[in-house]
Amino acid sequence: QIGAKRLRVKRIRRRRRSRRRPCSAAQPPDAMHIVVATLAGRELASMTAEAAWTRREVCSRIPKLEGPLLRTARLLHGGAEVSDETSLGALGVADGACLQLMFDVRGGLELLTASGDTTAKLWSAATGECVFTLEGHRGKVYSAVFSPDCLLLLTASSDYTARLWSGVSGECVYTFEGHGNYVTSAVFSADGQRVLTASDDCTAKLWLVSSGSCLHTLRGHGNSVYTAVFAPDGATVLSASKDGTAKLWTADTAECLHTLEEYRTHVCSATLSPDGASVLTAYDDGTARMFAAATGRCLRVFERHHESVNWAAFSPDCSLVTTASDDRTAKIWSAAAGHCLRTLRHGDDVVCAMFSPDGALLLTAAEDDLVKLWSVESGECLHAVVAEGEGIAPADFSPDGAMVLTASGAGAANLWRAASGECVRILEGHRTAVLSVAFSPPLP
Repeated sequence: QIGAKRLRVKRIRRRRRSRRRPCSAAQPPDAMHIVVATLAGRELASMTAEAAWTRREVCSRIPKLEGPLLRTARLLHGGAEVSDETSLGALGVADGACLQLMFDVRGGLELLTASGDTTAKLWSAATGECVFTLEGHRGKVYSAVFSPDCLLLLTASSDYTARLWSGVSGECVYTFEGHGNYVTSAVFSADGQRVLTASDDCTAKLWLVSSGSCLHTLRGHGNSVYTAVFAPDGATVLSASKDGTAKLWTADTAECLHTLEEYRTHVCSATLSPDGASVLTAYDDGTARMFAAATGRCLRVFERHHESVNWAAFSPDCSLVTTASDDRTAKIWSAAAGHCLRTLRHGDDVVCAMFSPDGALLLTAAEDDLVKLWSVESGECLHAVVAEGEGIAPADFSPDGAMVLTASGAGAANLWRAASGECVRILEGHRTAVLSVAFSPPLP
């Protein structure tokens, strides 16, 4: 019995060896084991590859990578790209290497919406279809913006975090953690290398996009910081707070350069001029004020509104200022003289006003669900469109000024033609109010 058992064991071993031999013989001499991962480090595939393989052979073996995704997939090894003409061996890819997968930016205009339902969504302007939904926040998403190259997306949330997402796959790349209260806004620097967040914890923070690490915390406000933005050159930062102040900081050292005049009132909005030379603030005492960014000195006071000024913005050439107020009007002012040039009327509180990219049109949005487009030169109302919902969130012009995107409390966003006021797309899919909207920026 023992001899028979040994014989069976030998036969089993012999069969196992015979199964292994063909595989071993078929293994090419230049075979290597490689891993393909996302930019965030998530492993997508692990495979045995050959040195002669190109992008096509590697990508065709990644699960679920097919059709348009397969055609636009890019493989990176260090600083080099594995193309359809360049092999793994030619780039020095060795056994155990990890390749990074990314995609070419999709063509065409895209839209971003952020909602109180804890999500943000990316949409195609051409079709109105949702490309993907950014899921992961545990609170309201107050804002969502594109990076300058459209490869990344940035969201700010009431869950005390901001998140960085792939603009191609919708995957979360980093979570910026460190604030002690709601993150009310998050923006990119003009070069896309840094992120600036503002929070109800009375601080703003600067972060590095490449690593997700916090560079500086801007401390000094005595109440919630609801907005913070970079100057166009990225050298300074502007923050605005419910403590009645706006502050200018150096982006490199987080030193406070200027505290703009302190008033016993709430700062409703704050922005830098397109040339970075001036700061414009709006207050709930019915005024807006313009300051010199270099000195912090008040240059101009715009004071013809009778109630809170919710919004103030410069024209693209910095020659005009617009304000939106709870007194049911928006106004156009001379930036140089401070004179009111036009008064534009709504039937309810006006929550925002902004110039088109060429400065010829002004868009206003009010709590009566009306969005109006005005001629800046004549003050004539060209179009008045209704956006269904409980009030209007801030709107946005497309980079060429041809389209307008508005959001409402009904969980939808509407895409309009600026020339005719015609609604061409209704973007539906959010469960609660849409809190911010954005167009993709023009690519170089």
